[in-house]
Amino acid sequence: MPRLVKYPHYRDHEQQRIQTNDTMMGLLAGSRLASQTLSLTEGSQLVLSQIFPGVPHIERFNLRTDRAREILDDAENLLGILAVPQVLALHEDLLREMLTLLAADDPQWSNIDDNAKAANVHAKLSSATGVAFTPESIEIFHLVRVARNAHIHSGGRANQTLLNRISSVSPAAFAVWEEITGTAFPPYELGQPVALGLSELIGILAVTKRLAEEANVALQAALSRVGWADIIVTDWSRFAKAGNPGQKLRQVVGVARRYYAPLCLTEDELAAAMTRAGHKVEKKQ
Repeated sequence: MPRLVKYPHYRDHEQQRIQTNDTMMGLLAGSRLASQTLSLTEGSQLVLSQIFPGVPHIERFNLRTDRAREILDDAENLLGILAVPQVLALHEDLLREMLTLLAADDPQWSNIDDNAKAANVHAKLSSATGVAFTPESIEIFHLVRVARNAHIHSGGRANQTLLNRISSVSPAAFAVWEEITGTAFPPYELGQPVALGLSELIGILAVTKRLAEEANVALQAALSRVGWADIIVTDWSRFAKAGNPGQKLRQVVGVARRYYAPLCLTEDELAAAMTRAGHKVEKKQ
């Protein structure tokens, strides 16, 4: 397990990933529970609003129970179509923010975040930090990204771009995919429906977590110590407590130890950052 720096955007990213996963699993479990409940009405010719009139908005899903169960049983793929793009978007946002931090820290990278997007953000970060992302994770990321694009641009059916991507993926990457998800990635043919279900969500959550951690470790060394110290002071200022200058410095040191321990920033470096931010500093003698 790598030692990570949990700066604000990274903490927010982790929380959003957890929320996306919990929401997906909760809705999936809910659809299964609803389907099981409706099995008790098997053979009924009534529509849902007649059986469950007290359920809010039930008229918007006003089907006979057999048809409603068919839809609920297919919920995994429908929910994945929403959740997988969300995970990809969160990852893209995290790495774009890393590029923005680098652009603000070092003039040589002043334009590194221009036109950064999912298709190129890893390459941009590699050029700026030297990070060597795990090749199989990168392959899987772009495989799922292109599968996502098929839903955006091709009505959810396999296009030639996806087929080309599948043919370029290494056996090692496919083996990692199967190890993570327990299933093989489908060998689509042109025009076939593209699945974005639970397997795809599990797979993309795993690889983006690994890629994010690798990027985090690289960013620790690529960003200057002055830049990190300034980030820590800004982080502290979001929830700073009242106190004298000496107490405030101790608070900043506490934030550094809690979220930024791998950087091993000194009290002098943090005090200098507080001074740059306009805070009065008193160090303990």
